[in-house]
Amino acid sequence: MRPLTFAEGIEALEGTCDRPVSAGNFSRVCIDSRELQPGDLFIAIPGERFDGHDFVEQALAGGAMAVVVRDDFKMPSLRAGRNRVTDPKPEGLLIRVDDTVKALGRLGRYYRRSVVGGSLTVIAVTGSNGKTTTKAMIAHVLSGRWQGRASVKSFNNVIGVPLTLLSVEPSDVFVVCEVGTNAPGEIAALAKLIEPEIAVITGVSEAHLEGLGSLGQIAEEKLSLLHHLRPEGLAVVNADCEVLRKTLERDRRLAELKCVTFGEWKDADIRVTGLQVSTARKSDGRVSETLPPVHLEFTVNDRFKYELQVPGRHNVLNALAAIGVARRLGVDHEEIAARLATFSLPPMRLEYQRVGDLTLVNDAYNANPASLAAAVDVLVNLPTDGRKVLIVGDMRELGEASEELHRQAAEKIAHSDVNMVIAIGEKARLVTRTIQAASGGAVETHAYSSADSAKRRLVSYLDRTDAILMKGSRLLALEKLVPVIKEWAVSPAKKAPARAAGKKKPRSSDAS
Repeated sequence: MRPLTFAEGIEALEGTCDRPVSAGNFSRVCIDSRELQPGDLFIAIPGERFDGHDFVEQALAGGAMAVVVRDDFKMPSLRAGRNRVTDPKPEGLLIRVDDTVKALGRLGRYYRRSVVGGSLTVIAVTGSNGKTTTKAMIAHVLSGRWQGRASVKSFNNVIGVPLTLLSVEPSDVFVVCEVGTNAPGEIAALAKLIEPEIAVITGVSEAHLEGLGSLGQIAEEKLSLLHHLRPEGLAVVNADCEVLRKTLERDRRLAELKCVTFGEWKDADIRVTGLQVSTARKSDGRVSETLPPVHLEFTVNDRFKYELQVPGRHNVLNALAAIGVARRLGVDHEEIAARLATFSLPPMRLEYQRVGDLTLVNDAYNANPASLAAAVDVLVNLPTDGRKVLIVGDMRELGEASEELHRQAAEKIAHSDVNMVIAIGEKARLVTRTIQAASGGAVETHAYSSADSAKRRLVSYLDRTDAILMKGSRLLALEKLVPVIKEWAVSPAKKAPARAAGKKKPRSSDAS
C-alpha cells in the first residue's frame, strides 16, 4: 500500500491516542501477529477463536509502529502491574477506536476514496456460486495487460474486503474484490466501502437461505451491490438467472444502470452459442496425467472462439463474466481468449489429481444445491475405465429448506451416472437412503457422520481405476480425505484387484 502518515491513519480510523502522534508512517496493515512485519499497523480484531487484543504486546514487541484497539482496552502487563515484554521494550502507539472491525472498514474506505481512487479500477464480484473462480479469471485476464491484484483466498467479508483494498500498490491499475454475505445488509455495507466501477453478479441459487430467507431475498441482497456503483459504472449480470432478471426489471434504480448480461439466455449480450466438452488424452488413448481430464471449447455470439483448460460447464458462465469485464476495459477478444486458455482453477475448486489410474477431483471448498449439481455433471463426464464415485458432504446454511433440498439433490444423484456415493455429515443417512430408494438399489451408498469417521474404512470401498469427486460445505473439511486416498492409491501393500464398473453388486451401509 502507499504509505500513510499516522495523522492520516488516525483520522481515517476515527481514533484517539494516549500520547502525541509522531511524524512516522506505515505502509502495511496486519491483523495476525504471526504475520507481523516491523513497521506494520496492527489492528486487534476479535474473532470466534482468538481475539487480537490478546496479542497486542506481542505485536508491539514484534515491531508494530502502532496498534489499533477498542476504547476500553488495557494492556495485560499494566493490569498485572508489570511489563511482561522486556526485549524489545514496546514503544508503539496505541490508537483507540469504538470498534476495531468498523475502524478497519473506515481505513479501507479512506484508502479507496482518497489515496488510490482516481487511478484504480475496482471490480466487485458477488453471487451464490462461482465468486472465487470468476474473481480469479478476471484478474488472470486483466493481468496480461496491467498490474493489479485480487482478494486472496475468500477474503470477502467486513475484514477481508478492506484488507484487499489496503493491499493495493500505487502502481496497480485494478483490484478485484470478492463480496460475500450470509445476512441481509452485508453486501450493501461492503459496497459502500468498495464503490466499484464494475460490479459482477455470477448468479443466485439456494445458498445462505438460513440467513437470507428466500431466493428473491437472496437476489435483492446480491443486487444491492449495484446501488453503490460509481457514476458511469457497469453491471455485469448472469442473464440465465430469471430471479435476477425480474428483480432488475422491477427495481427502477437498477433499471437505469448500464448493464451487460451474459449466459445462454436468448437475449444475453454475451451469449454462449456453442459449447463442446473435449477429453484430454495421450496419443495412445490414455488420459493425460498432467492436463485436466476435460477442457471446454465455446463460441460467443456466433463469432468469437474460446477455450478453457478446466472442467465444468458452469465455468463457461464464469468466463463470460470475465469477458464482459475485460471488454469494458478495452481488451480485445483475441487477447482475452489467449489469457483464458492459460487459466487454472483456485485450490479446492475442481482441483484435479491423477494418482496412477485413479482420478481424484477435490471440489470440497463449499457446497449448495446448484454447485453440487454442477460438480455431479463434472463427475459423470470424467473419462475413466472404472466407476464414478461421489464423496458428498452436507450443504450448510439452508435453513428450514435443508432437508427437502438434500432430498432433491439425492434424487438427482440417483438418476445420474454416479455408481457410488459416500455421504458425510448430519444429513448423510437422509442422502443415502433417498438415493437407495430412488435408484432401486442400483447406486452403492455409505454414510458417515464426519470425514474423520470415514477415514478408517473409506479406501475399502474404492478401486484403483475409480474417478472420485468430493464436494461438501466448508465445515465438513472433506479435504482431510485426500491424503488418505492418495496414500492408499500408491501403496502396494494395500493394493487390491481393480473391479470394472458395474461388476460388483451394489451395497449400502450406514456407519457412525
